[in-house]
Amino acid sequence: MLKKIFFSIVALSAMAMAESTYGINVNNNDVELEAIVDSKTYTNLQTGSTSYVADANYIYDKDNKNSLIGIGAGATNKIEGLEGVNLTVGAKVMVSSLHNEDFVAVPFMGKIDYKMPPLLYNIPPVSIEGKVLYAPNVLSFGDAESYTEMRAVANMEVINNVKGYVGYRNIETSYKNAGDVLFDNSFFAGVKIDY
Repeated sequence: MLKKIFFSIVALSAMAMAESTYGINVNNNDVELEAIVDSKTYTNLQTGSTSYVADANYIYDKDNKNSLIGIGAGATNKIEGLEGVNLTVGAKVMVSSLHNEDFVAVPFMGKIDYKMPPLLYNIPPVSIEGKVLYAPNVLSFGDAESYTEMRAVANMEVINNVKGYVGYRNIETSYKNAGDVLFDNSFFAGVKIDY
């Protein structure tokens, strides 16, 4: 059910807006699909230099046979005085289940990314990003108590509009009855395609 919802939203997002990124990352235990759609191509959605983003992701944990789906929106802008640094703030809806307990949380999201200036010797473009999501008890529903996610990612454009990336993520879900559950704590590698 969650997979159908995720793929439907990704397909609708791709039709609605032209500038988007799709990615997949893996490690020994997890696979994640992600999509980010940006409003930059539509001038009537632009208010100054701010652009609006919609993102969705789906993580499947093979060991625990558990999945997590997230759908969110945010606003992105450059940080004044810091060349190449962008800040995104927004919120996501995170849905999961564990041992028949339903988990729904609406964490606030903060993301900062830095695109390094062109390097010497024709080295491909490189960027780094950090992302934090947090939902306290008041923004957690069903059997959820809280949600915390932290990520760090390094990207390199290996082919025009294709990025290879490596990263680390830590995702903690807290349930009313099951207590704190470490959903994921791992390194990963993947590829992103920009349209």
